[in-house]
Amino acid sequence: MEEGKIKNTITKSFELQDYWIKGTELSGFWADLLSKEELTIEVNYRHENKKTFSSGETETLIRKICEKCDSFEAQLPENIKCEVTFKDFGENIYKTDRSNFEPAPREIDEVKVAYRFYVAYYV
Repeated sequence: MEEGKIKNTITKSFELQDYWIKGTELSGFWADLLSKEELTIEVNYRHENKKTFSSGETETLIRKICEKCDSFEAQLPENIKCEVTFKDFGENIYKTDRSNFEPAPREIDEVKVAYRFYVAYYV
């Protein structure tokens, strides 16, 4: 992104395939532009070949979702942030600037998350 092109509004969204993670299928996908400064994308991940994710597979998926959030944020202007709420894990929220994120993985049928893009500060 060019210097001086930082925006105070959400002007970029990612496409459906950008949220896909290998070994999963998307069983739900909703986008809600709450304001020009906040966008939420809700995604439900199901196992591609089985009925449930094992505890180990859930742990791997959680890590990949966090990495995806990091990747999204890296592609956006520096004042627009990304975070992920893990709905099935006590509404635990991953923020890219927090290092102590550790939800307890378990066997689960579907992992439901909400990616939130928001303007963190004004420039």
